[in-house]
Amino acid sequence: MKQIKSAQDLAINGARPAFSQPLHVGRPNIGNREAFLTYAEEILDRCWLTNNGPVVQEFERDVAGLHKVRHCVAMCNGTIALEIAIRALGLEGEVIIPSYTFIATAHALHWQAITPVFADIDPDTHNLDPVAVRRMITPRTTGIIGVHLWGRGAPADELQSIADEHGLKLMFDAAHAFGCSYKGTSIGNL
Repeated sequence: MKQIKSAQDLAINGARPAFSQPLHVGRPNIGNREAFLTYAEEILDRCWLTNNGPVVQEFERDVAGLHKVRHCVAMCNGTIALEIAIRALGLEGEVIIPSYTFIATAHALHWQAITPVFADIDPDTHNLDPVAVRRMITPRTTGIIGVHLWGRGAPADELQSIADEHGLKLMFDAAHAFGCSYKGTSIGNL
């Protein structure tokens, strides 16, 4: 892979592109189209589109089993899931998040009248840098949201240690790491 050492090495500035084809980070993985359409037809045939229908219940059981957790509650999207988790934890004041993440992480806090505080990331993993998290803690800090980016687990052990030391709540945004693991533990189980 082409090494980027300065802004002049970027294709946008006239250099040769690093990849022959564009890489779309947000392009969805559709999976088995036939299986998806079978589920969609079942949902439509039952006329039960929302509110704990049988397909949703099966999905929640399967996801809980995959992550080896007792419960899973399906949400309409990851942003709403973050908002509900933030409320459930009783976060307020300031919450530390990575400076490099999808905007929903900050929006979910902002929409709850909580100030997102951006901490630096580890340039090798793109996840929160625990040293930077320590620097960002103030008396108004109530929590940390680690984001498992690109399928790489955030440094959960170090973040938990910091949270314990300062009496902070710790939660994770695992939207980018569904089905991945951290030190042998399913990321959905952290």
